[in-house]
Amino acid sequence: MQNSDTENTDKYTEADYYYEEEKNPMLLVYGLPSLLIIFILAGFFTRELSAKPNDFVKESFLGEAKLNSRINTGAVNIVSEEDLAQGLLDTVYTDKENWLELRIHEQMLYVHWRNGKIDKYPVSTGNKFLDKGLESRPGLFAIFVKEEHHESSQFDNADMYHFMPFNQGIGFHSINGTAYYQHLGVRPSSHGCIRMRHDHVKKLFGDVELGTIVLAHNGKYARTIGFAPKEYDASAQEFSPEEYKRMLAENLYNVLSGKYYVSGRKYFVIDPKIIPKQGVYIGYDRTVPDKQEVPKPELLITYSNDKLSEPEIIPGSISVANVNEQGTESSQTEFVSNENDKNTKKTPVSGISSTDEMVKKYFNNPIGILPYYPPGKR
Repeated sequence: MQNSDTENTDKYTEADYYYEEEKNPMLLVYGLPSLLIIFILAGFFTRELSAKPNDFVKESFLGEAKLNSRINTGAVNIVSEEDLAQGLLDTVYTDKENWLELRIHEQMLYVHWRNGKIDKYPVSTGNKFLDKGLESRPGLFAIFVKEEHHESSQFDNADMYHFMPFNQGIGFHSINGTAYYQHLGVRPSSHGCIRMRHDHVKKLFGDVELGTIVLAHNGKYARTIGFAPKEYDASAQEFSPEEYKRMLAENLYNVLSGKYYVSGRKYFVIDPKIIPKQGVYIGYDRTVPDKQEVPKPELLITYSNDKLSEPEIIPGSISVANVNEQGTESSQTEFVSNENDKNTKKTPVSGISSTDEMVKKYFNNPIGILPYYPPGKR
């Protein structure tokens, strides 16, 4: 009796299945393709929006960097505009083996190496409350001089060992004696330069080369430094100083205005020679927005019953194959406007009337020229 009931149940279920299929004949026709499209789009966004910060896409920058976001990878990731803004900064790329991060608020210097190693040194920065003292200021700089022994023209020919200026007359060095060691890593105590231990600055002097990038900050910044691929030839770049400045300004503006993912970002290795001695603006007084605009996906659907004579697919359109009254196939292309196409046109930036104004606001460092105090009379 039990087996009979089971058989009846199985038959009813199978018949009911076929009844439901016939009742809803369009389910397979439209339902499955719709699900397929959803999974394709989900896979697209997962692949494109789950990149590591300083990876490069070979086709573009050797050519183009992947999206600078901290999205965990997985089978399917649903990301929001807030997710895409987490940890997002404007990355400036260098082809050197290291770059320097001066954390003024920590009184520490970090040397970031291409292989991932980080060296850490205690320092003492400028104290504005001293007579003729200057406070160390934020910005993106480059080391432009290396001198094993320098005599200060401003402070009674004081000895400065392994001197490496990066911000006008301000640089890394050590001084006579060791009494000042007590301030290293603790508090600002110099008249403007970055004091270090004798052995530490000597090693730093040997580790870095002219043009090494220095990022100085007080804990708030909108720019960071990344390494270009080892095999990338920066000398092949053909940009004028004006173009470098414009690209740097536009890249920072797009991050700060929430247009990082829709701006047609430019990737290049920075030429340290175009960095002015007063530095480049790093957005230390601005906040990266919690949301970044994301591009709207484009969907191209082609319907065709004749695989041997498919209609030509035109990018930015939906191509539909029609069957005429004689039963032969003809193709019809319907052009669909795309909002992203409007965004690709060169339109004036809100609040920015010219390239010169863009460079002034997002490239030039607001610290300006530091004052010079001549030696006192003896």
